[in-house]
Amino acid sequence: MTLARSLSVQWLATVYVAGVSMLMTFFLARSFGPETFGRYSYIITLAALFAILQDGGFKTLLFREFTSPSLSLKPEKLLPCALGHLLMITVMGISITLLFPVQDKGYLMLAISAFGLGTAANFISSVLKGKGDFNREAWWRAIIRSLTGVGIISLLFFVSFQLEWIFIGWITGFLIALIFQRSVSLKKILIVRPNSQIYRSIAALLTIDIATLIYFKIDIVMLRHIGESLNEVGFYAAASRILEGVIFLLFPIANVFFRELRLHANRPEKFIQLTIKLVFYAVALSLFIVPLGILLGDDIIKLCFGSDYQPGSQVIFWLLISLFFMIPNIVLTQASLAINRENHYALGAIGAALLNIALNFYLIPIYGPKGAAIGTIFTEAFLLVFIGSGIVSWYLKRGKTEGESQ
Repeated sequence: MTLARSLSVQWLATVYVAGVSMLMTFFLARSFGPETFGRYSYIITLAALFAILQDGGFKTLLFREFTSPSLSLKPEKLLPCALGHLLMITVMGISITLLFPVQDKGYLMLAISAFGLGTAANFISSVLKGKGDFNREAWWRAIIRSLTGVGIISLLFFVSFQLEWIFIGWITGFLIALIFQRSVSLKKILIVRPNSQIYRSIAALLTIDIATLIYFKIDIVMLRHIGESLNEVGFYAAASRILEGVIFLLFPIANVFFRELRLHANRPEKFIQLTIKLVFYAVALSLFIVPLGILLGDDIIKLCFGSDYQPGSQVIFWLLISLFFMIPNIVLTQASLAINRENHYALGAIGAALLNIALNFYLIPIYGPKGAAIGTIFTEAFLLVFIGSGIVSWYLKRGKTEGESQ
């Protein structure tokens, strides 16, 4: 499949998935109101944080190893290990939630189960993308989103309009898709003693995922606990969903170019040229998206979420400013992982998470949701400098090594 065709099918699938996801979000936000939607967003955030442990870094490792193996272990043996890890962590998470006095215990157990099945679906996506089968992967994501969407809507309308049926609808859709898919065999699940080679490889990737998600999701958790009300959580969640929608639309492009960058990792000159070109495109795109978003942000919040969420329009301005750094960072992230600079990136992700938490502690009590958004800008700027310096350092080192070898 050509690069242009891969990009087109991936982007079309992402537009469809993003469209259905956003419509579902708008529907739930309008139907339940800011307070209940804030509670739902809080539960989803906690489950998403735990989902990082369920994934364990395997999603990225599967994509990388099926694209260009760097481990002595065959890529085909990674998937059973990934599924075994997922099963153990999911059972552990549900057990801990059941045994300890956790708030919203029932909802959280359902959410952990749904995210576990979603993680298994992501493993299949990684294998297909690593093999370069972007067409089949695009169809897989579209099918998943369709089935989960239908499951949620059906149960809400025909059973009960309560939060728990959202999670049960998710679970139902994932189960149907996973049972009937034929792209990847899920029959082998290895629960064995941890393979040191695998876990050394995913340690940095897992650190990156944990730190990144903490950074992206901690705003909602901290607003819940040091903000003034659940309404504030709902307002911020609504504004951040708009930003997530923009980023989500860019990920298929990033995935396709990750494969290209990975294949050029042993040719520093071509790699750095491709990286610079992609960063230039990312900056140009942000110069188009940000002014347009600022111009239409207030109307978008009203149209999508309703007048009850109008205070969220004050937040979306600051979140959109962060895109000037966030979009180029998508490219730099793929470039860094493509050249196995995950250790350096992990340090940057940890630094970003700590910086964001510190900024939230200072800014949220003063400015509320707007303070959390301002903290995002500074955090993304930090990441841009840190990741970029790591890639430059790698290039200078590789150039020097190649010069000496010649």
